[in-house]
Amino acid sequence: MSDFLVILALYYACDAEAAARALSHAEVMECMTHYQSVKAYFASPGGGSSGGAQAAYESFKDWEHANPDIVADLRRGLRP
Repeated sequence: MSDFLVILALYYACDAEAAARALSHAEVMECMTHYQSVKAYFASPGGGSSGGAQAAYESFKDWEHANPDIVADLRRGLRP
């Protein structure tokens, strides 16, 4: 899980930076890599194309809801 928390921390850092300013193309591409990693972590094996991305997103949001303290720490840069 610790490798995953590193990726999540990068994802939240990208999210915060994008909210504060326009990202360069290179930064957008780097952030998309983190986003895709998060999505892949929550995708069910063999999810296929029908609803796979949506199901992964919903699983991610469920995880965030179940782990508010971890999410808050990651958003503040206090973890991993």
